[in-house]
Amino acid sequence: MHLFQDDPSIDSVRQVHAGKYRRYSGLTRLQRLLDISTFMSNARDVGRVCRGYAQALKLLKELKPDGVVIKGGFVGVPIGLAAAHLNIPFITHDSDSTPGLANRIIAKWAHKHATGMPVEFYTYPTGSMVYTGVPISNQFVPVTSALQQQYKESVGLAACTQVITVIGGSQGGGQLNEDIAAIIGRLMQQHHNIGLVHIVGPDHETTMQHHYANELLADELRRVVIKSFVSDVYRYTGAADIVVSRASATVVAELAVQGKATILVPGQLADDHQVSNARHLSKSEAVIQVDYGDREGLFTALNQLLGDAAMRQKQAASFQRIAKPDAAKDLALLAVQEFTH
Repeated sequence: MHLFQDDPSIDSVRQVHAGKYRRYSGLTRLQRLLDISTFMSNARDVGRVCRGYAQALKLLKELKPDGVVIKGGFVGVPIGLAAAHLNIPFITHDSDSTPGLANRIIAKWAHKHATGMPVEFYTYPTGSMVYTGVPISNQFVPVTSALQQQYKESVGLAACTQVITVIGGSQGGGQLNEDIAAIIGRLMQQHHNIGLVHIVGPDHETTMQHHYANELLADELRRVVIKSFVSDVYRYTGAADIVVSRASATVVAELAVQGKATILVPGQLADDHQVSNARHLSKSEAVIQVDYGDREGLFTALNQLLGDAAMRQKQAASFQRIAKPDAAKDLALLAVQEFTH
């Protein structure tokens, strides 16, 4: 939540209470009824929302903002309700193709809905939406052949004819990590001199090193770069001919700007927002979607892309057409436009 104020010298953080609604995933109706702990936590947080609403009313009356931008998440609910009560215009922003519960609660009072993906993916009223994209680091730029070669040199895979970059990590990434380790040997045997960058997540580095040591020949192992975590991921994805990743909105936005042939393996999260992201983009032929845990499906998709340069280029071009490299600026300009009439 951001407050626009008349006095540019004011630079402070204000806090209000907020409550989270804990949703059930994979539970039967009986299990939900018996989950007393979750029920009590949700009941307690209703009180926090009410308290936060009162605090937000007081805060907004004090600051008198021209408008409010609400990024989503449960912290935005009391602010959105208070802004609506005081007739202060606000804009919501959704990174994922499925709006979160918080933004859905306050949606009917929003002045505009900024979207992280094309507006046809959303069910907000026509005319209320503006496709701004997801703000990302300016380190992500369209990757030319020359720039890709620079990135390949920087990650130690300059001699490889093709590079696959896999972003595994935490929160279910272990399954993706294991699937890649299980199929990369077959891929290297069918497509000579390919390299692999695998960002595995801090909790999985030692396990994955053992996996690759057991699965690959010495020459193949030399073409594998294993990283637990990187702060300059743009170099590792920029070096790739194909990127395999989960389907978080920020990663999707970054890869679209770079213009990468991409396979999305959405994680199994409570609200299925990654599945929704991947499904919409797959229908638009911007990416290939592979279901979580579908090892053979992942092998088939990678094998096909590695063997078909025209297919990679076509898919990357489709993906790049929905890119919004200036999303942060566009969101700021939308706020200025809507709040300064």
